[in-house]
Amino acid sequence: MLAGHEPVLIDRSDRDSRAAVAMIIDSSGSQSDPNVIFIERAQDPKDPWSGHMALPGGRCETSAESVVDAARRETQEEIGLYLPCDGLLGRLDDLQGRHAGRSQGLVISCLVFGVDKKAVFTLNHEVADIVQVPFSVLLDKDNHTTIEYPAPGSERYPAVRFVPDDSRVIWGLTYRFLRQLVGLFGHCLPES
Repeated sequence: MLAGHEPVLIDRSDRDSRAAVAMIIDSSGSQSDPNVIFIERAQDPKDPWSGHMALPGGRCETSAESVVDAARRETQEEIGLYLPCDGLLGRLDDLQGRHAGRSQGLVISCLVFGVDKKAVFTLNHEVADIVQVPFSVLLDKDNHTTIEYPAPGSERYPAVRFVPDDSRVIWGLTYRFLRQLVGLFGHCLPES
């Protein structure tokens, strides 16, 4: 399914930056119910997504750096996981980065990688925690919720809980990429 997907790519304007994230599918524990690896971003007052659940990734360092190379480099820097090129399963549609509903002048690409060996993680200062969530948990309707973002004209956004009694949720850009991925496999997560 993913290999045959033709992603919708956004051409970067001169004022837009480019970034890439890695959605990592870990089948080392179960082929039938693999985990998706998420990070909890460290608390940082300068980071608009401080403390959020996310995918490892970041900005391309130069205009010549490919999004694949940026996703691989950032994953190794943030969580110490080397992603070989042959682990690339595909690419999802590009998305515009937003904060509080406003464009951040950032085009974000999501590269999907597969790993089949138990990973050992080394977190850098940007990452507070790693959470591996089975697909079955992400798809379970009992875990679907909404979150209110505290901004002018507060709106509710769809989200997924992954651990009972845990305030952390997957929402925003990470949720939008996750929604794309599960949609390619015939599943549905609620829309915003």
